[in-house]
Amino acid sequence: MKIVLNDPLFVSAQPIMQRLESHGYEAYFVGGCVRDTLLGQPIHDIDIATSARPEEIEAIFHLTIDIGKEHGTIIVVENRTHYEITTFRTEGNYSDFRHPDYVDFVRDLREDTLRRDFTINALAFDRKGQLYDYHQGISDLKLKAIRAVGVPYERFTEDALRIVRAIRFASQLGFEIEPNTYEAIQNLGVLLPKIAIERIRVELTKFFLGPYFEQYAQLLVNSKISRHIGLLKELPVKEALDFMVKTMNHCPIEDERLAWFLFTKGLGLDEPTLRLFLRQWTHSNQFIQEVTWLHQLYDILLERPLTNWDVYYYPIELIEMLETILKPQFQQIIGNARLLYQQLPVHNKKQIVTNGKDLLTLLGLTKGNAQVGQLLQQVEFAIVMNELANDRKAIEAFIHQQLIKER
Repeated sequence: MKIVLNDPLFVSAQPIMQRLESHGYEAYFVGGCVRDTLLGQPIHDIDIATSARPEEIEAIFHLTIDIGKEHGTIIVVENRTHYEITTFRTEGNYSDFRHPDYVDFVRDLREDTLRRDFTINALAFDRKGQLYDYHQGISDLKLKAIRAVGVPYERFTEDALRIVRAIRFASQLGFEIEPNTYEAIQNLGVLLPKIAIERIRVELTKFFLGPYFEQYAQLLVNSKISRHIGLLKELPVKEALDFMVKTMNHCPIEDERLAWFLFTKGLGLDEPTLRLFLRQWTHSNQFIQEVTWLHQLYDILLERPLTNWDVYYYPIELIEMLETILKPQFQQIIGNARLLYQQLPVHNKKQIVTNGKDLLTLLGLTKGNAQVGQLLQQVEFAIVMNELANDRKAIEAFIHQQLIKER
């Protein structure tokens, strides 16, 4: 089979492939870019495999970056674009179920494909679009099947993360996991505690964001994967997945913050536990804050309409993100959020005409204190809620009133 490789990513990499071939080496596009091209889906990056060894790659190209030379991976920089190139290799035993004990570089593409995870990911194109399929990957694409290359138990004990990758591909592609592969997944989930939690998080997030997540959501439980992930072991994962599917309302999740909000909301975590849980999953502080805000916004929407302060305090992006899944339930409440935001008298503190320094002068102070901070907050709230004009004289009068009340 021969395919016309007209995607700009393939086209831009042609000179790299030609350069390798001109020096007597083989070079192929491999992995997801091949699979997705055959499925008629857009590709987002490319991977190149070659018979050239790392030091030979470095000798051919002027600018290279060593990101894993011992494992055969070099980045070649051409025209400010990075191309990841990996030498054909075979691998030794995986004593830690994560990394090979050793890597042997080989010159044969077929040998290299033996170490791939699934048949649909073990396909390759040469630069002219000729397809190489040593493991019936094309057949499995037609069958919509996720099948391990060779013996499933061997592939999963080599790298236990492949167990989670299998359900991720089911959600991403809408494929069924082949029975022997699925049996191995159910039996080898005990290996997952040996995998770094951030690696599992990446795959779990992609699982949540898959276009077919609604159909395959319960795979996380039915495959027995969730019972072997320590952070999920004692939690109601099935109920959380049911909540996600119900709340999505047939609308795929497109943002990982929304995905983790739905999942954690379904788990029923209170705010302190939520923050700890997300931190344990190695999410960033900013991510944790934004997911927490989504929780708060959701609870607000269940109780009352949004106010000026809500659309001022919470990022409008997060409010509108909730709208994508909650619109049928909260259409009237959320529908006015953007208009409410646009009509705010100010959109941030910097737009308020009186600042902390002005207030110190007004109060005859040289140093701030708790009272000053409280007064600034009162001014900000009153302006946002249209209870106070954003005017110096009006703000001064408001502050004097507040001081009188406190006496």
